[in-house]
Amino acid sequence: MLALMVSSCAPKQNEQDAITRKVKIATPQKDSAVLTRNFSGIIQEKAETNLAFRVAGPIEKINIKEGDYVKKGQLIAQIDPRDYQIQVDAAQAQYEQVKSEFERLSELKKRESVSANDYEKAVAGEKMLRSKLEHAKNQLNDTRLYAPYSGYIQSVKFNEGELIDAGMPVAKLLDTGSFSIEVDLPMSFFVHRESFTSFTCQQTVVSDSVFQLQLIGHKAKAGNNQLFTTKFRLPNQGNTGFLPGMNVEVAISYQSDCECPVHVPLTSVFNKDGKSYVWMFNKENSTVNKKEVQPDGLANDGRVRISSGIGTNDFIVVSGVNALHEGEKVELLKNASETNIGGLL
Repeated sequence: MLALMVSSCAPKQNEQDAITRKVKIATPQKDSAVLTRNFSGIIQEKAETNLAFRVAGPIEKINIKEGDYVKKGQLIAQIDPRDYQIQVDAAQAQYEQVKSEFERLSELKKRESVSANDYEKAVAGEKMLRSKLEHAKNQLNDTRLYAPYSGYIQSVKFNEGELIDAGMPVAKLLDTGSFSIEVDLPMSFFVHRESFTSFTCQQTVVSDSVFQLQLIGHKAKAGNNQLFTTKFRLPNQGNTGFLPGMNVEVAISYQSDCECPVHVPLTSVFNKDGKSYVWMFNKENSTVNKKEVQPDGLANDGRVRISSGIGTNDFIVVSGVNALHEGEKVELLKNASETNIGGLL
């Protein structure tokens, strides 16, 4: 009876020993050598111009107010032109008189009936009064102030009826046709400026879009805060919703010169006796062997950084690592079919 019981149990034990565990494997992934850091930047207008008359006089009309959007060539303000119109009329009368005399002497010159000295005086007089008339007309035209480009009126500094001198700013105009962005970089990051590869910015309050930037340049001297100002150009990309003075998040990518670690799934690493290990899969005999590794924290994607012990050409077990044994023979788990996810069919 004892022999019968032993013989009846033996096949079940052998059947249990013959079970081969199925495992899933993967290769470690190399960490990217391009790293990214984020900084706060401020949007700057393309230009800021003080609009001023080239002549003096009382302001007759101001056609804008703060916050207005004006187009290039639009009339901003006007000085009372009466005094300048009188100057034009007087210069015109003088010029007409001299012009008639000049034309008469020119005709006599052709007949050689006038001395060279008298003719040269007539030429000089005509040229002088023509220039005087042109100057008077220019001053009359300068009583009207036009927008040099399209933009927003930032401020208006005078009222109608006030007397203004030549060169005194009437208003301040912002050119918002394009924007630039200024970012202050710490010295520890600024020294790697030659390794910068790409630049983007985002303002989540205004838009979820990410905009590409172009590097304009750096200030070679740090400010009192020991930060180096770097300037970027935001190319015209339609209506971004940005306005001067807004804060944006600027992402600067750069090429790292450090030895990049590899990434492995969190489930592939196990601890034993205070050390970290992974199971290496041997394709020749389908066995696994324990290999010590040096973890270096978690990556942004939740994987574990491994600084040493394995490389991108190795195969490691990524599931069921706590149930395996040294030298155990395993079977690879096939990937699920795209049309039979979970093996339900």
